[in-house]
Amino acid sequence: MLRITNQIFKNLISLASAEVISKIIALITAAYLGRILKPEGFGILGFATAFVSYFLLMVNFGLDTYGTREIAKDKSLLSKLVNNIISIRVLFATVWYIIFSIVIISIDKPLIVKLVLFITAINLFVNALSINWLFIGIEKMWLIAIRQIMTNLLSLIGIIFLVRSERDIFLAAGVTVISSLVNSIWMIRIYNRMYSKVLFEIDKTYLKVILKESLPLVFSSFMIAIYYNLDMVMLGYMKPGEDVGIYSAAYKIILVGLIPFILILNSFFPSLSKIGLTKSLEFRNIIKQYAVLMLSAGIIVSSIIYFNASRIIDIVFGNQYDRAAAPLSILALNLLVISVNIFFGNPLIAWGKQKEYSIAIAFGAVTNIILNILLIPKYSYIGASLSTLMAEVAVFVGVFYLFNKYTFRKFIL
Repeated sequence: MLRITNQIFKNLISLASAEVISKIIALITAAYLGRILKPEGFGILGFATAFVSYFLLMVNFGLDTYGTREIAKDKSLLSKLVNNIISIRVLFATVWYIIFSIVIISIDKPLIVKLVLFITAINLFVNALSINWLFIGIEKMWLIAIRQIMTNLLSLIGIIFLVRSERDIFLAAGVTVISSLVNSIWMIRIYNRMYSKVLFEIDKTYLKVILKESLPLVFSSFMIAIYYNLDMVMLGYMKPGEDVGIYSAAYKIILVGLIPFILILNSFFPSLSKIGLTKSLEFRNIIKQYAVLMLSAGIIVSSIIYFNASRIIDIVFGNQYDRAAAPLSILALNLLVISVNIFFGNPLIAWGKQKEYSIAIAFGAVTNIILNILLIPKYSYIGASLSTLMAEVAVFVGVFYLFNKYTFRKFIL
């Protein structure tokens, strides 16, 4: 019989309520934007988001996951971690925004695309100030829940009131940035009241430790972003904006499908970090609970989306996005593989095996790059979907091997 610890259950309920509500709000926002901006304008937003995501990774630098893991192990490090991580990321954001600006000025894209990119890139600074990782580490998931709902609700309200035609694409990009900024500042104020003020602090000795531990994490995150977002970026360069809009519509649905996986992972991650790779009954119980929930969610969610792809697209985005049903069906199969990979792969990070994990992710990223180059020119968004699916399968080979390598003896009584 599956028995879940009280803390994990509380975490799961807190995150579930927020994630479901916030993602539904986000989907409503995307549906509204998709209909107002049409596939071409919606595609520009999708391209900008995907392009900026690589710079966001360099600002984050794997520090979210590192911070969550270390706080879960030792809460006395809380203040030092917060000050150092925020300070480092603000510096990173400044440097990378300058580099981003140089890149955007030099690329051959219409002015409207460049302006949307510049607006979206302000998220580099917003991301630097985010401390969601802290509240996950101390298992105060209800604060994350409130923050998620508020961010998406502010975006929806702002977009409904301000975005009324295809010409309002700049407002659409700006509203999202502002709502995220407001909520990041709000979370910092909560931290100030609960613990201490955020100070600019970079401990050089501590900095070396943080960056050394985070480097494999940012590498693996960058590789993940390649096979999640590179298809959108390459579509934006190789195909018309309308094709990007079609693919973006399918991808927005998949983001909702990821909700259960994110909930389960965030609920178990602190416990997986604290227990570590120990040969104990507690370890085996946590892994079994994690497996049942994650794999069940994968089967259920992927099946629902796969068998109802056309209906879902029509209801959410309307008949002008009918072509999105085909890539959505392929990406629905990808969800099943993702759930398996999260089960096998993410515990490796909790156990400090991020270097090995990053190798498996790199294998998937290389697969994705090669297949995108081969398939997108001829098959457009269908080729992008197939590339993403095959990249996830490639990752499976690696994480399955690594998980069994480190846990096999732990299950021998």
